[in-house]
Amino acid sequence: MNADARTRPLSAEVWQRPFVRAHHAWCEDFVLELRLRDVPGPVIGDRLGEVESHCTAAGETPEEAFGDPAAYAAGIAEESPTRPASGFRRITALSAAQVAALLVGTAAARPWARGEDLAYNAVQAGLLGVFVLLLLALPRVLGPLVRRPWTVGLPFVVVVQLTGLGAALAGRLDLPAAVSLPAAPVAVGLFPVVLVLAWAVHRELVHGPGDDAVLSPLPPQPGTAPRGAGGRRGIAALTAAMLPVAYLVLAAFGRLTA
Repeated sequence: MNADARTRPLSAEVWQRPFVRAHHAWCEDFVLELRLRDVPGPVIGDRLGEVESHCTAAGETPEEAFGDPAAYAAGIAEESPTRPASGFRRITALSAAQVAALLVGTAAARPWARGEDLAYNAVQAGLLGVFVLLLLALPRVLGPLVRRPWTVGLPFVVVVQLTGLGAALAGRLDLPAAVSLPAAPVAVGLFPVVLVLAWAVHRELVHGPGDDAVLSPLPPQPGTAPRGAGGRRGIAALTAAMLPVAYLVLAAFGRLTA
């Protein structure tokens, strides 16, 4: 085995391998299922290499040799070590916390401009609390959402959207304030929180995988050059910057329309 091949991340080599490109859907579902089950990246790389070696030698497709990728991955996961949390679960948790901070912080911009407190009635506070809890629960329910997008994912998204809409509309009810907060400290104070979380997301996207990267045990294919890190860093920076920019835009809009 070429030792240098063991140091190449999946994005630099494996997805460019002719076998993986020819059976991209099967390999993608296989890797995704193992990731959802928190199987370490090197183990995934070894298993993917075994699939390629077997199919190449036997002249079979992955479907013919191993059947359904999710079912095969489930069997592998039962006998493989796991890690406490995978990178995209951490990114999901960080992003959910960002959205929660953004919603509360930007909602405070309009009452701040009016010299009022940020106030929530009981119904609004309850729905907002449920909405935030649903967002923070995303890492826990990520597996079912991805595996069953129509029966679990779509209903979950609808419930989240209806809860958020209900929280917004409940503010129009003629009810006394149950929670009252000074608007300026909330609007200003939550923006650094969003920035810190954005930095954590960026760091996770760029450096998070570390030794958990999916590595190929097979020699590199001729003509498959490693993908540069510059594009990855650019995408990570753009992704991380989206919510802080949205925070500023929404807060400015709230103050201008107060």
